[in-house]
Amino acid sequence: MRWTVWLVSLVPLSVWAGGEPCPGVKDPKYACDSKVTAEACLKAGDALVSVSGCRDAALERYQAACDRKVLRGCSKLAFRLVQTSREKDVVAKAVALFSRACDGGDALGCSNLASFYWDGEGVPRDVKKSAQLSQKACDAGDAFACGTLGSLWAQGELGAKDPARAVPLFKRACEGGSASGCNQLGNATAAGFGVEKSLDAAMTWWTKACEGGNGAGCTNAGRYLRKKGDDRRADKAFARACRLGDDEGCSERGLAPPDD
Repeated sequence: MRWTVWLVSLVPLSVWAGGEPCPGVKDPKYACDSKVTAEACLKAGDALVSVSGCRDAALERYQAACDRKVLRGCSKLAFRLVQTSREKDVVAKAVALFSRACDGGDALGCSNLASFYWDGEGVPRDVKKSAQLSQKACDAGDAFACGTLGSLWAQGELGAKDPARAVPLFKRACEGGSASGCNQLGNATAAGFGVEKSLDAAMTWWTKACEGGNGAGCTNAGRYLRKKGDDRRADKAFARACRLGDDEGCSERGLAPPDD
């Protein structure tokens, strides 16, 4: 499949679709042209992506890095594209970019591509393919992919449910910085799935997941706190879960106090 290439050095972007100017886009630290390395384009994209009004400029720099064979640029471009749109053509482009990155050995590309194969979004659903990609990414150090692979074993997607394989992967994911991996580990601990059952121990993992930005972890922590009679902290956990986009947290929350 052939995609349109954004020529950053020829078509500089100072404003995005909303018309808001991108502050400092002409600053040399955001440069991305033939005078700087492809890695500099990637860093410029990282710097711009969180600046108000600069999303398109960031995407251009990721595209330029990708075009110059910095595969992490392909992965980051794809991730940002589907972060704001799940239109069919956008998903198709993201899958192509993730595939290109993964084929070149980028763990982030493999990890994200695995999720698309698991969900069957943009590609035919293929659990075995998802597992292969997750294993490749996990072995390369992508913590989220370890959690994805653990979920496949835990849910019986690869045969019989296998806690002996799932739980070590959840631990690896959590220890590697994956908040969703911490939530998965908490769920396994609460259920006694491949590990000694303990709600108190599960709460440790749910709290870590919540602090790491996983909404489901916040919801689980809130439910634990509610059972303990700590309604104030429970409501705060549910409120955070809701802000993070967890629908169950939104339905559980009460009159949550503001954050401290």
